[in-house]
Amino acid sequence: MTTTIKPGLQATQPQVQLRTQNPAAGSAGSTQTTGSVRPSDDSVKITDSAKALDAASRGDDIDAKRVDEIRSRLADGTYKPDSQAIASKFLALEGQMGGSKA
Repeated sequence: MTTTIKPGLQATQPQVQLRTQNPAAGSAGSTQTTGSVRPSDDSVKITDSAKALDAASRGDDIDAKRVDEIRSRLADGTYKPDSQAIASKFLALEGQMGGSKA
């Protein structure tokens, strides 16, 4: 579909009836519109990866006590990261992502 936009003119949009999860609100809203919405077979599936990303972004399963402990050790200079453990984890992650192993 192509729409030509001319300066000073606004394209008119047809009124759309929105579907709602509340049946009572849906019946009240249907009397106010002039058009109708066709039922749809569209669906959405949330993958386990997306669920994990959502949980991580909300901070689920974060050990706040451990985070505070590490912050205080960083602040007073007593935190000593284990470089071998970090390197091993990076190599394992690289292997999981399909990269070459060193």
